[in-house]
Amino acid sequence: MTQWNPLNDLVTLQSRMNRLFEDASQRRTTDAEQNEEVEGADWYPAADVFENAGEYIVALDLPGIDRTTLEISVDDNRLSVRGKRAEREAAQHRGECPKGKFLRTFSVPTAVEQKDIRADYKDGVLQVHLPKRPERKAQRVEIKIS
Repeated sequence: MTQWNPLNDLVTLQSRMNRLFEDASQRRTTDAEQNEEVEGADWYPAADVFENAGEYIVALDLPGIDRTTLEISVDDNRLSVRGKRAEREAAQHRGECPKGKFLRTFSVPTAVEQKDIRADYKDGVLQVHLPKRPERKAQRVEIKIS
C-alpha cells in the first residue's frame, strides 16, 4: 500500500500553475497580428530551454507531429514555432492528446548568431539550436596625450 505524499500533489499543482501562467503570458503581446495568431492556437507544447558554452537549445515535446507541418522562424528577436496535430481518422475512445494548431514563442538573446540557427526533430522532440556569437575580447588601446 502506497502512502499519500502531499508534497507530490503540491509539485504537480505548481507545475500546472506555471503552465497556466506561461500560457496566459503567451497571449499577452502588443502586436495585434501576433495576438490573433496566439488566440488562434489550440494548445501550447511543453518546452525546456538549455544553455551550454556554445549555444542555447530550445526543446519542444511534439510527439506525433508531422515534420512537414512545422514552421520555425525568427523575427525581431522572437523565435516562433508553429504547427498542427491532425485529427486521427479512427474512432476515438479516449482523447488526452491536444489536437489542432499550436504556437510557442521565445525571446532570442542578442548574443545569438541568427543566421546560423538550426533545428532537428527526432523521437518526437524538436530541438532548435541557437548558437552564441563569439565574444569579442576587449583590447587595450593606449591614448597619447598631445
